[in-house]
Amino acid sequence: TGCFSTIGGGHNNTASGPFSTIGGGHNNTAIGYCSTVGGGNDNIAIGYYSAIGGGYYNVANGYNSTIGGGRHNNSDGCFSTVGGGCCNTSSGPFSGILGGQYNSTNTCEKAMIVGSNITANRVCTTFVNNLSIMNIPSSAAGLPANAVWKNACVLTIT
Repeated sequence: TGCFSTIGGGHNNTASGPFSTIGGGHNNTAIGYCSTVGGGNDNIAIGYYSAIGGGYYNVANGYNSTIGGGRHNNSDGCFSTVGGGCCNTSSGPFSGILGGQYNSTNTCEKAMIVGSNITANRVCTTFVNNLSIMNIPSSAAGLPANAVWKNACVLTIT
């Protein structure tokens, strides 16, 4: 029903936003201006320029928000992203969740999450469950300021 909108196939899909697109799938909805749902089931692209690749029960509500796939994911912040996984919510502007499950960026701007069961509590921060740094330089020579290097058995910051 949206002006210049397209539904490529599937069943019971609705492209009501102007210039919106649904590639296929079942019960998908593209409401936002220039929003896209590639496929899947029961996905809703509400935000202007929002996109959902697939999966099911995902909601892209933020302006320019993206969900790659998975299930029960929400991308509410403007320019926020959920790559996949389950039950993740990226609400902070410019925030992102790679995948995993039960993660939330809250309203923390530019917060990034890699892992599961993590709730962001600071802006401009990357949150992980565990971090493994491979091939740490053994000399500070040629490294930029604030780089990590290994001085014998001690990690040092230049």
